[in-house]
Amino acid sequence: MEDWSLSIIVTLLFLFVVFYTSQQKFKNKILCTFIRPNRQKIEKWVPLRSKYVLFDRGRYGIGQYNCDPKCITMIWYARGFNRFFPTLVPTLEFKWDTPNPLDPKTFESTWHTPEARQAAWEEHQHIAFAKAAAAQAGRKSRFPEWLFPLVTIVLVLAVLFVVWQGMSGLDERLFNLEQMMKLR
Repeated sequence: MEDWSLSIIVTLLFLFVVFYTSQQKFKNKILCTFIRPNRQKIEKWVPLRSKYVLFDRGRYGIGQYNCDPKCITMIWYARGFNRFFPTLVPTLEFKWDTPNPLDPKTFESTWHTPEARQAAWEEHQHIAFAKAAAAQAGRKSRFPEWLFPLVTIVLVLAVLFVVWQGMSGLDERLFNLEQMMKLR
């Protein structure tokens, strides 16, 4: 009995740690995708406040691509362990032929003059967008953050208690069944 309860507790703790680390991986990160000339898609996680991202363009070398806050889109990331708990993450998409990201409205490369690019990357505007995107991704709900983990822990403990109670009477029932079989 003790082996089962200990293994169940260790398994649940492991799942909780995996869930927590998978959610923390996306904090203040942006998913950048890059389409190579041979139509191969590459993904890279960069900090949300990054002004550019470096991608390998295959035989064309390494290129620096500019991050434009106006081209960021939000998607539900549901891969790996996050298939069970999807997370809203900001994304940018790039093509190999232009240093600017694809515009999410037209799905074409954006075009900037040097003056427009300088105005877009003023530090206070970029930081303001990063804070707004982080607030959008981690929007406050009407319940406190600690409530759902507490409910989960209470439910797990209740299930463990029920299993433990069921297993504790199992020895006696098996003994009685064995005695009845011997009497026949």
